Amino acid sequence: MAAKKKKAEPKSEIVDSRAAPGTLEAGKPDLPNWADQPDSAAYVEALRLYPLVQAAYDNQQEAARQIEEFWNIYNAQPDENLQYAGNSKGYVPVVRDAVNARAKRCLKQLFPLKHKHVEAVGSDAETPYPQLALLEHYIRKLKLKSIVRSDLVAGDVTGQWNLYIDWSKSYRRITELVKRNPIMATAEGEEVGLTDPNEEIEEKTETDILEEGPEVVDFATEDLAVVPPTCNDLEKATATSIILRMSKVKVKQMVDEGVFILPDKKDIAAWVETQGKWVGALSKPADEQRCENAGIRVEGTDEHAAIYEVAVMLDFEDQPKGQPPVKSLGLIYYAGEKDIVGIIKAPWWGGRRPILSAAIERVKGSFRGISKIEPVKFMQWQLVDFWNMGQDSAMYSLLPIVMTDPLSNPNYASMVIGLAAVWAVDPTKTKFAEFPQLWKEAAGICDNMKRQIWESMDVNEMMMGRMPQGRKNNAMIGGVQQEQMTNIMDHAERYEEEMLNPLVERLFEYDRQFRTASLTVLTMGEVGVKASMTEIPPQQFGMRYTFRWSGTSEVMGMQRLQQQTAVMNVLRGIPPQQLNGRKLDISPIVEKLVENVFGPELTPRILIDDRNLFTMPAEVENELMHNGFMVDVHEADDDIAHLQSHQAAARLTGDRKLRFRAHLAKHVMALTVKRQKAMAEQQGMPGAPGPSMGGTAMPGMAGTPRMGAQPAGSRPGQRPPGMVGPDQVVDGSAVGRG
Repeated sequence: MAAKKKKAEPKSEIVDSRAAPGTLEAGKPDLPNWADQPDSAAYVEALRLYPLVQAAYDNQQEAARQIEEFWNIYNAQPDENLQYAGNSKGYVPVVRDAVNARAKRCLKQLFPLKHKHVEAVGSDAETPYPQLALLEHYIRKLKLKSIVRSDLVAGDVTGQWNLYIDWSKSYRRITELVKRNPIMATAEGEEVGLTDPNEEIEEKTETDILEEGPEVVDFATEDLAVVPPTCNDLEKATATSIILRMSKVKVKQMVDEGVFILPDKKDIAAWVETQGKWVGALSKPADEQRCENAGIRVEGTDEHAAIYEVAVMLDFEDQPKGQPPVKSLGLIYYAGEKDIVGIIKAPWWGGRRPILSAAIERVKGSFRGISKIEPVKFMQWQLVDFWNMGQDSAMYSLLPIVMTDPLSNPNYASMVIGLAAVWAVDPTKTKFAEFPQLWKEAAGICDNMKRQIWESMDVNEMMMGRMPQGRKNNAMIGGVQQEQMTNIMDHAERYEEEMLNPLVERLFEYDRQFRTASLTVLTMGEVGVKASMTEIPPQQFGMRYTFRWSGTSEVMGMQRLQQQTAVMNVLRGIPPQQLNGRKLDISPIVEKLVENVFGPELTPRILIDDRNLFTMPAEVENELMHNGFMVDVHEADDDIAHLQSHQAAARLTGDRKLRFRAHLAKHVMALTVKRQKAMAEQQGMPGAPGPSMGGTAMPGMAGTPRMGAQPAGSRPGQRPPGMVGPDQVVDGSAVGRG
């Protein structure tokens, strides 16, 4: 009997950036791979490089063990480092609270506003709003705020920030109900094309939707190895390796893309099962350790293959004859000591590794950083021991000790505690005693150690939601808040510099290279233009942009806003002859002030830019208002002609939504202001209308700030409701008072 032929598995429905263009549509790989060319220079170099990579992982085993201890401290899990073995098994999460407080406040500095995280400068004077909107779309789609939160916590625990950037492309099939006219007749099973216009039916249709975009993953520090480890710059390292743990589906995807070439066409399931037992990788994956910390076991449900992805400069011998060999960035995939399953050229045109990694505090001569928990780990363990001692003492102190003479009180066994109990013993031979209340001393020791841990981790009581002890005044509270802001601002600025700025540059670079279809995104536009949906075609390389994360620069305290207002008043009071030929334009200051206070969503509704408003015929306005659209009044409109046309249209349509009436009122007001301005020009400046009437505000008028006004000290008297006191303003860049 012939053996049953195994059914071929379907192709993968998703590819990443390593796949050749068109792989997903063609259904077959077309990617050059040197893993099946053992005589090539790239393959020989890969064999020589493996011992260095494995040695790098072996040398950091001790660091991986320490990181596991740090995660136990953060997750408040007792381990063998605790010395006291009593009845109490409590754990005081002092370090965890400090790390979370640092992450929350740093995250607020990095993401202060919605829909505005990136700034850009192009090769021309215009602000590239479509490109900024594209990056903002990717930030929302990636849920980058959640990724950054996790990375900030992992950075404090392990001493290293890590992000892996890639691009994926897939098709998603959706089903829709479509209404159409039914077919009236068919011929030999085919539709003739004649439809019944008097009837509609609903039919299901299936459509493939293309989904493509970047992927950002925060990976474990233990999975990264750098050769040599003394290199501070990742791009200048000889080789960088990251451990990829791939499921059967992921391995099949890599095979379909042509990235992996399995030996002797082995079955994927059997190969994954073999590679999962490979001892070359870490004995306990970091991902499994994190799952166990969360209380989830992975035995039997996490079958994967451990693969080394090594980025290194290789000679692929693809230069034309007669030209010297040139090394380019390549990716080597190791499944064992001599099991190389893939050698490909790096697909990214930028020529940079897909890894962003930086130490939270740079250490000269080492790529790795030092954990924030390292200096306080012994204090955390001792604090837990003292706390458990105090808890045991508290339980003992709550129970009275009865001392009695068994010879004088032979019935001592009948001394049972109960309501209205009667003890048949000699009362003079029985005494009560109390266990020493050692928990009070233990609580004091724990509190002192807690404060030392906070101080070592740049955390104060205000960050932990507590008020400082002792007598408090406004000056002291303001100083504490200012010091708190300084520490967090420095931490956030370093994360921006090391991680977020390169990340947004890489997102735009990947978009220009890999995106193939137009994308419709939300764009806020410049001040005065309402938010709208904009279609952005694939980016071209004719323009050059520089992107920068704008989180910390957007964090403006109330005190800085007050200073900006004062400086604006000073600028307004400078005579034109003292500007030395310069022209003063305070509109950017006004835009910045309004945007910082009210946000980018409300600013276009507060500051209306006339450059984006155009006069239109009254008949067009009538049609817009009749269809439910709001229409603004332009300064160049012929108000009298518009009033006549709108009144006639309102009588004709009935104006049920009162849009014509509101628009007519605006025209009447605009006509009144124009007439007052004309009268003021004829009669002279003294009769000019004030700011409340739409006229020009002159110095000294009521409601106009005095030239050169500066914020002064508080005066006795009632202040406006909700005003922030000068000593309670949080601003890390402002100088404290006193």
